Amino acid sequence: MSNPHNVETVSTTIQEFFNEEKIEKVARRTKFVQRSSPLGGFIFLQAAIFGFIDDPEANLDDLAQACADLGVDISVQGFDQRLNPYTLEFLKEMLGRAMEQFKNNSPLPLPILQQFSAVNLVDSTVLSLPDNMATEFPGCGGDGPQASLKVQLTVEFLHGNLSQIIIQAGKEPDQKFEAYLEQVQAGSLNINDLGYFVLKNLQTIAEQKGAYYISRYLFGTALLTPDEERLNLGEMLNKRSRQPFERDILLGAEKKLPCRLICIPLPQEVAARRRQKAKEAAARRGKTLSKAYLALLDWLIFVTNVPAVMLSIEQVALLYRVRWQIELVFKLWKSYCALDRIQALRRERVLFELYAKMIGIVLTQFLVGPLRMPHGCWANREISFFKVRDIFQRFALDLICSLRNFDDLCAVLTKLFNRIERFGFKQKRIKHPNVCHALALASIVYVWEFDVDQFADLTPLLA
Repeated sequence: MSNPHNVETVSTTIQEFFNEEKIEKVARRTKFVQRSSPLGGFIFLQAAIFGFIDDPEANLDDLAQACADLGVDISVQGFDQRLNPYTLEFLKEMLGRAMEQFKNNSPLPLPILQQFSAVNLVDSTVLSLPDNMATEFPGCGGDGPQASLKVQLTVEFLHGNLSQIIIQAGKEPDQKFEAYLEQVQAGSLNINDLGYFVLKNLQTIAEQKGAYYISRYLFGTALLTPDEERLNLGEMLNKRSRQPFERDILLGAEKKLPCRLICIPLPQEVAARRRQKAKEAAARRGKTLSKAYLALLDWLIFVTNVPAVMLSIEQVALLYRVRWQIELVFKLWKSYCALDRIQALRRERVLFELYAKMIGIVLTQFLVGPLRMPHGCWANREISFFKVRDIFQRFALDLICSLRNFDDLCAVLTKLFNRIERFGFKQKRIKHPNVCHALALASIVYVWEFDVDQFADLTPLLA
């Protein structure tokens, strides 16, 4: 494998984060450490992060044993007593430091993406909490849990970084979330779920940030011609043959955002599944969908301010598939990091586990990000985050034992990356290439014969 990682640079970054003197300063400032104790911030942080990497469902007994492995003897009760509001402040600050320090600077070698300074994906996931946390983290109501926590996540896909993690109450709607705009930089491409469709935010991306967006069209949003004449989308689609097309429009009756409207016909079976899911969701809310809305589900409809000279119709649709990568991150969090299986009831115990696991997740992303296409952009070989997570789990103890010694840490990381080379790949896919390989192919072909069946892969994104 042509290793994209410089092992010495990675080792230096990890050792800078796990610098004992700096960690103890944070521990004292946040009052996690208030008097002399064998279990200071340095040992506690290592035990928490790598304890949950080694066993995502570790209990307090396991974590106390992790402390013992690091030379600090503490009882389970003693460890539990250390989980207090000061501990949470300590871990929150260390999570912030992890987000700042564990950043990759090498972009994926894909010309189609390197037109942009960054590729930001935004989405959220909800985690159930014990009912006694409902005052701080109220749930969404209805049949859902009384208490839940929403994690708003921004993934910067081009460089493979987790660039923003914000924790909210579960009831907070995505449409009101605007903090992701802080991550938008000039020349970046921003691909959001339909739940974030807000015209003023799209205007901010385009006009204030000097950046680009791709979004699905939100039914009912006014469409105007460049001459500001109102368009009837349903009538326009009825007059068209079932072929992809685009036209320049103004989006929104008041905002009048200049952009491209892109319409792509879907296979009938995909459209039928969309209509069925839409009807079922509406029935749960006691609503009936209009015929006009159901008719639009025959089409995949995007709005974007990316010029046609940068992305063709097909490339826009392909890049929207990249948004699925953030769903894979959430799956990794829940299935492999047990972020949705925190069994504790006490608030401090629950949030301790959440923050500790999040730091481990950021570290894992930092190590894996540059390895996504280790054999270059033309090889249909792509790393599986799920397989790599299993491999990383096997190396948790070796990593924790090597943190103090630079040469030892380099040796462990070299062994880790070599293990990933042998066992960390996804299966090759010929008919439906993995997303990075598909992007590589799209980088050299501006327009290819349109195959509508490729959009069957978009079904999970169309709900």
